[in-house]
Parts: sequence; structure tokens; C-alpha cells
Amino acid sequence: MRMVLGGLAGGSVLAVLVFAGGIIGGDLLGVSQAEGAYAMGVAFVWTPLGFVLGFALGAVAARRR
Repeated sequence: MRMVLGGLAGGSVLAVLVFAGGIIGGDLLGVSQAEGAYAMGVAFVWTPLGFVLGFALGAVAARRR
């Protein structure tokens, strides 16, 4: 149970960080926002990948405690 809660916490935190970083990074680097393609890539590709990575890291960290 501790691993699941740690995974959910880690996944949520990393997903929010990846989403915010992706949107802010695109603005700072001047990436074209034509038709929302960049934002959809961040929302539907990078954010879920960040959640999966964060879930794995959170579960491992919770197991070590």
C-alpha cells in the first residue's frame, strides 16, 4: 500500500512539473504554437510519460523507507 501511495504522489508531482516545464520551456525557446500542436504534445505525450516515471521513482523511494 505504501508503494502505491508513494507512486501516486511521485507521479502526480513529476507530471505537474513536466507539464509546467514543457509549456514554459516552449514559450522561452520560441516554439511555434500553431494549431496547439506543441501544447497537445506536452499534454498527451510528455505529461503521461512524466507520470509513469514519477510513479516508478515514487514507488521505489517508498519501498526503501
